[in-house]
Amino acid sequence: MAQVKLKLRELNKLMRSAPVQAKVNEEGARMANRAGSKFRLKPDPHKWTARSFVESKPGERLSDADRIALLRSLGG
Repeated sequence: MAQVKLKLRELNKLMRSAPVQAKVNEEGARMANRAGSKFRLKPDPHKWTARSFVESKPGERLSDADRIALLRSLGG
């Protein structure tokens, strides 16, 4: 069996790199679009990893149907 040695510093560089953040943003934007016009993408890179959030737009009031649409948007 082969052994693999991870270098966490290099892995962290990769996980917060511009190409990885762009891919995370791309998928998040698709989710926001599937959820409906009351939602937006908020990129929020972290110290160790790329990340983005799908959140309601400022001032939007969400109904139960909106929340369900958001949950369903996770399914792809």
